[in-house]
Amino acid sequence: MIKIAVCDDEAGMCENLKQMVARKLGQWKEPCRITCYTNGVQFLYGPLDYDLVFLDIRMPGPGGMELAKMLREKGFEGILIFVTVLTEYMQDAFEVEAMDYLCKPVDEFRLERALWRSLKRLRLKEERTLFVRTMDRCRNIKLKDIYYCEVMNRKIYLHTRDGVIDYYGKIKEAEQQTAPALIRCHRSFLVNPEHLSEYKDGQAILENGAQVPVSKKYRQIFMKKMMEYMQSQTMITGG
Repeated sequence: MIKIAVCDDEAGMCENLKQMVARKLGQWKEPCRITCYTNGVQFLYGPLDYDLVFLDIRMPGPGGMELAKMLREKGFEGILIFVTVLTEYMQDAFEVEAMDYLCKPVDEFRLERALWRSLKRLRLKEERTLFVRTMDRCRNIKLKDIYYCEVMNRKIYLHTRDGVIDYYGKIKEAEQQTAPALIRCHRSFLVNPEHLSEYKDGQAILENGAQVPVSKKYRQIFMKKMMEYMQSQTMITGG
């Protein structure tokens, strides 16, 4: 079941968008639970276990953009879509990794496209795992939880949210098993673009503070794949 929140201070607009989303997901046989909020503070301090959040930018109190930044600071990893009449904030949406930017009145075709892209991302996150055999057990690791991967002394080291997991293997095999979620950036390293904060001076700097080297040999293909990833994940659509 897809958990969705709609946050808009206009109750009528909130309910209308809820009905549009429910109707489209119903056509696709996608079960969902949609909760409406007309108050940004109420939403922020409620349960934040949503897969997808629609935010109006202009609201009393914390606006949608401010709410989005606060959500990301709290560690919220769900999909954000802005719904507003204010087109001047489109560029700011990149900062909070918004999936889309829809203008009011919401066009049904653009909403359908945003929902379809959201479903594709959710499915990828849910399904992709890496099965490994460590010294004491077998483990199934979600690719989205891996920051980066390195090989050293014939061992693969997976740096994940839950710590470092090591097992015997080859970097080429790890690359094949995790592509395209992890990108080759060095003969000994793979990096997850989902956790990349910036690229600077030949280093991929991740959100957990780790710095992964990007060698000259792999720099061009790394940058190309990074651009493809960014375009697919954060492309903004006008209304």
